Amino acid sequence: MPLYEYQCSDCAHTFDMLQPFHRADERIDCPACGSRQVRRKISVIALRMDAASKHSGEAPSGACCGGGCGCSSHTG
Repeated sequence: MPLYEYQCSDCAHTFDMLQPFHRADERIDCPACGSRQVRRKISVIALRMDAASKHSGEAPSGACCGGGCGCSSHTG
């Protein structure tokens, strides 16, 4: 289930919420002030690649199957 980031237009409170894909755009209440003026933010992710993974073609540490997700296809 993806983690979405939201921000309230009334109080500027920013919060995260786990939502199924089909509910990502449903209206939700701000947990800080109760306002219904909440919008989903565009979130970015950051991946850090170390020198070894750049040259070996391996996934970056922490990425699936870089060892951080418990992926069973990771060999070592």
